[in-house]
Amino acid sequence: MKHSVCILTAYNSTLQPLAAFTVPRMHAFAAAHGYQVRVVFKDQWQRGDTWIKIEAIRAVLEDNFDFIFWVDIDALIVRRDVDVRTAAVDGADLHMVWHGPKTSLLQGIDFEPQYNCGIMLIRVTSWSRDFFKRVWDVGQLAHPWGDQATILHLLGYDNILELGPERPEEPDRSRVARLDSAWNAVLGVAMAPDPIIHHHAGVSNLATRFRLMEVDARTVGLREAASLELRQAFSWQLSLWRQDATGLIPPTLAPSAGTWSAA
Repeated sequence: MKHSVCILTAYNSTLQPLAAFTVPRMHAFAAAHGYQVRVVFKDQWQRGDTWIKIEAIRAVLEDNFDFIFWVDIDALIVRRDVDVRTAAVDGADLHMVWHGPKTSLLQGIDFEPQYNCGIMLIRVTSWSRDFFKRVWDVGQLAHPWGDQATILHLLGYDNILELGPERPEEPDRSRVARLDSAWNAVLGVAMAPDPIIHHHAGVSNLATRFRLMEVDARTVGLREAASLELRQAFSWQLSLWRQDATGLIPPTLAPSAGTWSAA
């Protein structure tokens, strides 16, 4: 019997326009692999925007699932051919993409390698319930990354946050595994050769992010069955558009399909 998976996302009125693009793709992905979908929309959250995911995850951790697949509301699933259960690592309860020079094609300026918490595969265990409770209890640090900063802090990455030295002996690290970069390709920042998810994170202007996501969502059906070369070319072009729209310095020339792979 396959493990049960709940695709989970949550948002408020500010981000509701993005949900029109991403939620239908979550349902399509779930239908392809037999997952359930939980979409939580409300404005009365206990904390600010960056903490919505932690509140939602903690609630669903009490339900009867084997895995929670958290997907930020600004992340568009562009491929449905890979079952996220195949990415689960035995003995790991939290799976995230590590964006670094050996795992992603970094395009951001002075990008600090780090885990990105916008996409997380969470095994429902006593450890994960306890870990996300501790994330909530520690709360907001003196850092702009919100819940992601707290997660990195609990995993001993204070060096990334410039809050102190790294703590590589942190025991929680043994419960964390890395997802392939294809599961969380942040356009214009940290790309993958053939993304499964385009994450439109870090675009502060909501109207700009809406336009980029609209192009992505309206063409995803045409690209999904296309060749690797076409998918890769479009992802790269969309990444360049994002860089142009947000004023980032253009990256080096894109590699041809198949010339690099994430470690």
